Amino acid sequence: MSWVQHSVKNSLLSAFRYLLKPLVRMAIKNGVSFPEFSNALKQAYVDVASRQIKSAGMSVSSEGIFVITSIETKEVDKVLRADTEPHVELDAQAQSPLPRLLNAWHVDFQYTGPYGVLRDLEFTRSTASEGKSFSDLAATYCPGISPRALLDELIRTECVKEVGAGVYRALGRSYVPDPLSDESIRLVAQVVHNLCETLEVNLRPESRGGKGLVQRTVYTRTGLSPEALKRLESHVRDRGQLFAEQIDDWFTNNQEREGSQGRFKTGVGIYHYVVNDEDEFEFSKELPIAEGEGK
Repeated sequence: MSWVQHSVKNSLLSAFRYLLKPLVRMAIKNGVSFPEFSNALKQAYVDVASRQIKSAGMSVSSEGIFVITSIETKEVDKVLRADTEPHVELDAQAQSPLPRLLNAWHVDFQYTGPYGVLRDLEFTRSTASEGKSFSDLAATYCPGISPRALLDELIRTECVKEVGAGVYRALGRSYVPDPLSDESIRLVAQVVHNLCETLEVNLRPESRGGKGLVQRTVYTRTGLSPEALKRLESHVRDRGQLFAEQIDDWFTNNQEREGSQGRFKTGVGIYHYVVNDEDEFEFSKELPIAEGEGK
């Protein structure tokens, strides 16, 4: 591998770490574990590699995908054999400790009362108590993980609450903090995907010289005060809505009829961003900003 290729790969990896952070925050906030996220990334690699092989007029094989992605052929075979419907594999679910612990709290008779009624648990068993404690539950179903760390996360995400001195109650059986609707998740995925598609198209050699898709960003070099930021938000909403309505009117007058051949599904996105300083600082250490560039 040449030095230039190595440099580009390192820069891309730095960029990927940076752009993944908002997605990882969303994943952690909604109970998606690293094994589950990693499995989704593996499926994306296999899917993109398969399409590239097909577009070249070749037959898709696990060996061919391995050559492109370095994913072991047995792992590729698992993905290729998987159902086409979105799903989370059971082995990935099993590696997430909090759902396993909450489920056990609800179904293990040692932690339920008569008729399966859920019992409140002490963090550690007192001398006056004969029943099992939360620490016992954690040691049984999440060995090697700090019971206090597990409890703190369950309290933070409002899956458990303290109902007495050192006594805790499970509020639900599922660990899905900050649940999102399918519609909102789909919207986020489409917005981020379409933006990344535009950027990827514009990085292709054939897009040089203004031949790619329209991509414009304007920003303040020195920042805004909190009051000015509020004014900007209002200004962008008003002007952005007006622009969006004008584009929508244009689409209405120019779009093809349903069933027409050769149609392109296209759109124009508008978004306002506020820089995350912590992420920006870490990224600038890995990939410094060249003089004359900005945000």
